Amino acid sequence: MSSPVWGQLKLDPQHRLPLYKQISQQTEQMVHEGKLKPGVRLPSERKMAEILQVSRMTITLAYEDMKARGILRSQQGSGTFIMRGPRIERSEQAVTWHTQFAYETGNINYAMEEVMRFGRDPKLIPLAGVGTAPEVHPGIELSQFFAEHLRRNPILLQLPTPTQGYEPLRHDLLGWLEESGIHAAPEETMIVSGAMQGLDLISRLFLGPGDYVIMEDPGLPAASDAFTASGAKILRITLDQQGIRTESLENLLMQFPVKFIYVNPTFHNPTGITMSLERREHLLSLAKKYRVPIVEDDPTSLLFYGSKPTIPLKAMDRDDLVIYLRTFSKYVFPGLRVAVLVAPEAIVTNLLKVKQRIDLHSNNLSQIAVHAFLMEGRLERHLERLRSAYASRIALLREVIGAHPDISCHFPEGGVFLWCKLPSHIRAERLLQIAIRKGVAFVPGNWLSGVGLGDHYFRLAFTHPSLDLLKEGLKQIDQAIAEHDSYQC
Repeated sequence: MSSPVWGQLKLDPQHRLPLYKQISQQTEQMVHEGKLKPGVRLPSERKMAEILQVSRMTITLAYEDMKARGILRSQQGSGTFIMRGPRIERSEQAVTWHTQFAYETGNINYAMEEVMRFGRDPKLIPLAGVGTAPEVHPGIELSQFFAEHLRRNPILLQLPTPTQGYEPLRHDLLGWLEESGIHAAPEETMIVSGAMQGLDLISRLFLGPGDYVIMEDPGLPAASDAFTASGAKILRITLDQQGIRTESLENLLMQFPVKFIYVNPTFHNPTGITMSLERREHLLSLAKKYRVPIVEDDPTSLLFYGSKPTIPLKAMDRDDLVIYLRTFSKYVFPGLRVAVLVAPEAIVTNLLKVKQRIDLHSNNLSQIAVHAFLMEGRLERHLERLRSAYASRIALLREVIGAHPDISCHFPEGGVFLWCKLPSHIRAERLLQIAIRKGVAFVPGNWLSGVGLGDHYFRLAFTHPSLDLLKEGLKQIDQAIAEHDSYQC
């Protein structure tokens, strides 16, 4: 196949999709369009790298990705070939399903999918996604409490869970929230299947095509996905060491009819920054002045390693402007999809109507399990163990990273992430390609930015690996940097 065909691949280094993914997806598209037939031999990795003017490693990753999805096959000594062509439809004309879709999927960020894929790969040291430290994982303890709870109350397995959530859990959560200064009435709370369901419900209730949302940048890709899927437009504001830049926020509030402001003010994902008390007060005053709600996502504020952080915005809210989300995922384990949403009664009432349409009977068992774990202070004892385990990891990271002149990190007072900076000549996404080959994964900063920032940053999740694996992972990142630099020589 002549190089002009491959020249049709249009690569954008600034796109959030890695170059190897762009090559893989565009090649598959040419297969389905019939431009590449089954049996066509691809250029060698070296030749293709020359044609597309990318590194050979990028081509290696692209070819491996296509082999995994059944697009290519390799034959020892013969080369790499297109394995399949366009699907043969049963009807003369295939239904173009995507033209019938109303829910926006085209712009959804692929980063979350990649992070979860890294977490499923047993060959990779997991520094990309969050998991519970193995020495304090509560799986056995939680299952024992759960089994005993059901043994004493077997009728629970037969009862449907109200849309608003398992009543005993909601009741006990009121006291748990009060420990953080959040005083809520029962009708102001609801249980959701993880914070992401909460964000999805909020988006469905508040947002329509063309509406505006403000969020921090960098920030959580899954949140922006939920907003854009409703057709909303996202206005992004960067942070400094005090949190979201509220002077920039007011400029946007004056110019745009914003539906709500989404923030993660305590141990922010990915930077680890905690919004100062002064900024929190200013944010609340701006929300009141412009009558704009705040959605406060608070997944890790109980994982502090020194003094307690500033109280949540919701605890400071005197004007019913804050919708608050707290998940159990970061405290127990990610697969436990239970979170509490706190909001004014009028908002909860309408969120329940939305939730009832898509989740009439929530997962009863997971809510009962959380309630069993919450009883008698068991969750608080578990949190103390987590804080100790993660403080040990932070201490190790300070020691090891301090010996790595090419990496500088912001060390937060809590949370589950480090935000690390690389030298200006190293793009984190390029470094990731090398690191994966060495058995370690992290999240490049540009995956977490909606405006292409963060090329020279990466997010490091430090909670899941053991101390030994954490040290080994950093060693491999250091070796990946050395290998990267050797390519530049």
